[in-house]
Amino acid sequence: MNDFKNLNLDAIRNQLKDFAAIDEAKAFIEEETVDFNPLVIRKKSKETAEAMKILHDGNNVSFDGIIDLSDIFGKAEKQIMLTGTELKNTAVFHNHCSRLRKQFQSFDENLSIRDYSDGIQLVPAVFEEIDDLIEVSGEVKEDATPTLKQINRDLQKVENDLYSKAYQFMDRHGVSLQERSIIVRNDRLTFLIKSNDKNKFKGYTYGTSSSGLAYYIEPESFIDLNNRKISLMQDKEDEIARILVSLSYKVAAVSEEYRSNFDSLMRLCVIFAKARYGQMHNAIIPELSDERYFDFKDLCHPLIDEHKVISNSYRIYEPYRGIVISGSNTGGKTVSLKAIGLSIVMTYLGIPIIASEALVPLYNSIFVDIDDNQSIENSLSTFSAHITNINRILNKADDASLILIDELISGTDPKQAQAISLSILDKIKELGSIFVITTHFDDIKKYSYEDENIMLSSVGFNMDTLAPTYHYYENSVGSSNALEIASRYIDDPALIERAYDYLKRNQTEQDKLLDELSIRIDETNQLKEELSQLEDDLKHKNDELEKKINEFEKEKAALKEKYMQDLRDYIDEVKEKAQDKLDSIKEKKMDVVQEIDELVEEPLVEESVVFQVGDNVRISGNEQVGTILAINNETASIDIRGITVKTNLNRLTLMPKMAKKKAKVEARHYGRVPMEINVVGERVEDALDIVEEYLDKANAAKMSQVKVIHGIGTGALRTALRNRMKSLSYIKSFKDGDYHDGGSAVTMVEFKK
Repeated sequence: MNDFKNLNLDAIRNQLKDFAAIDEAKAFIEEETVDFNPLVIRKKSKETAEAMKILHDGNNVSFDGIIDLSDIFGKAEKQIMLTGTELKNTAVFHNHCSRLRKQFQSFDENLSIRDYSDGIQLVPAVFEEIDDLIEVSGEVKEDATPTLKQINRDLQKVENDLYSKAYQFMDRHGVSLQERSIIVRNDRLTFLIKSNDKNKFKGYTYGTSSSGLAYYIEPESFIDLNNRKISLMQDKEDEIARILVSLSYKVAAVSEEYRSNFDSLMRLCVIFAKARYGQMHNAIIPELSDERYFDFKDLCHPLIDEHKVISNSYRIYEPYRGIVISGSNTGGKTVSLKAIGLSIVMTYLGIPIIASEALVPLYNSIFVDIDDNQSIENSLSTFSAHITNINRILNKADDASLILIDELISGTDPKQAQAISLSILDKIKELGSIFVITTHFDDIKKYSYEDENIMLSSVGFNMDTLAPTYHYYENSVGSSNALEIASRYIDDPALIERAYDYLKRNQTEQDKLLDELSIRIDETNQLKEELSQLEDDLKHKNDELEKKINEFEKEKAALKEKYMQDLRDYIDEVKEKAQDKLDSIKEKKMDVVQEIDELVEEPLVEESVVFQVGDNVRISGNEQVGTILAINNETASIDIRGITVKTNLNRLTLMPKMAKKKAKVEARHYGRVPMEINVVGERVEDALDIVEEYLDKANAAKMSQVKVIHGIGTGALRTALRNRMKSLSYIKSFKDGDYHDGGSAVTMVEFKK
């Protein structure tokens, strides 16, 4: 019988779910049952009140991003290897646990709500290791372990060697290539060789082009390097799997604690969903009472539009044991009944109610009889449904129960219905239950009027407009006003007159007195409402005036602030223009110095040329310019944009060399600072100064990333430059370039924002 669906509790649950960020919390809200244990009720009310206080104090308690990882923990417990993404998800969940536990520890230690957060168990070492080894994307970090780091270094070297060798191959055999590009098939580096030249090259064929005019061939000289690359890639996969398995075992060891943590966070999410609902509706947590009497001040039905709902005060107190609500059709009797019942049930679930004050008793059960098709707008029921439900209520209710019945008996002969209703009222009084009942029957009104333990109340009706007001009045009697309402819809006045005649014939003197009393009460209540409306209008006008005064003060303050901000902006603009002028002067000075330096550069070497390491040269037949890295007899190693190429000295043309300590740069610029700098061939000490000066300027120009070209060589220059970069506070990170940028022959530098 404690099914409160007909009180529209499901609609309240649906509103609450909108405030819950965790899916399992939404499910909990939907399935949460009413527990009549006073300790449970007090606990829920206290928790919601504390959460509302936390939110009121300006704390943002967020459960966004928290998901149930039961499946992941289950896999780990079954010793199934977790993916990098799954492991990263467990670390993210740990971070949520840590964040919320830390946040709750900053709240008052006496709050009972802290029991949930204090119960959160953290094992940071496991998840710190996951964060150390796994990227945000779920990929294992390149340097996760020394072994993996070395494998990646070896793999990078092999790839550099492959591409360096590939460029040399393309230089030598360009005429045989269908297109000048490197193609990777089955993780092996190949070339697209014209079909006519296919037999010139030993090696393996990996298919033909779509046109059939060329073959994908892996030359014999590339097989060892390709095999080495494949072997290293397999080693890499094996090492990554070992890392994932190790981390999965560690997650399995703490899975029980983190399952429990999720349950704690889910319950906190439910509590704060109720608190946010209360905050949005400006609702309250009622005071709980061990007595049987309730008292609601300015109570609103929570499912009616806040701009249309009428607030009413409902109470039951000594010597009353029950309330009988009378009044016109669609006048608000059912709304009042539901507002009382729903507010008490919401209180038992720890959900705030919309009222200015409230005192709620701790009943051991609540019984509701409202037809399944009942709604706030429409009242329909049947005799059989009523009598079946009422029989169950009478068999289970006791002196600690609350009984709510809409239209005590209906759907049958009125005289017999009134007789049964009066008998049921007697039985409820014998049980000692507190009750709220609505009725149209005059006999029940008379019975209630004469019984000192029953408060006869009514809902208002405006006789001028012939419309209900939805106001509730205690210690008053209301008429159904059926004839008055009918007169609005029936065109024949004579028909209504005959109806009044029939009514008067069957009325007793007591009936007439009761009707007269009802009319006088309606008139009095109407005057009260008009007076209340006048008071509300006056208060509204005062509020509007105060609001306009406040808006004027705010506008005045805003105008003052805008004036000061405009002044500050003007000063900043003047300073910026002055700085631009100064920078322009410095730039022109630097251009003059550059021109002088170029005038004193050494002229091009005549026919008898002696090449040296660091010279800028061009390879015959190739428009690209490179820098000599090493000379061995008649052969030179040339760095061309990060790729090392070997060629004979007689194929080289010496190019002009920039004056000492003037770094060679590309023509692409970001502002006044180039996007890259080339210090290949510079002495280590000189290169350090050049690069640091360049990085200072790039940082000052607010650039996000630049490229430093240093070549491969012995690696001494690369190591020295990176050590210097570590000491520069404005550098966020640096790494090798991609293979098309020059690989390990360049360093990509990223600045802090």
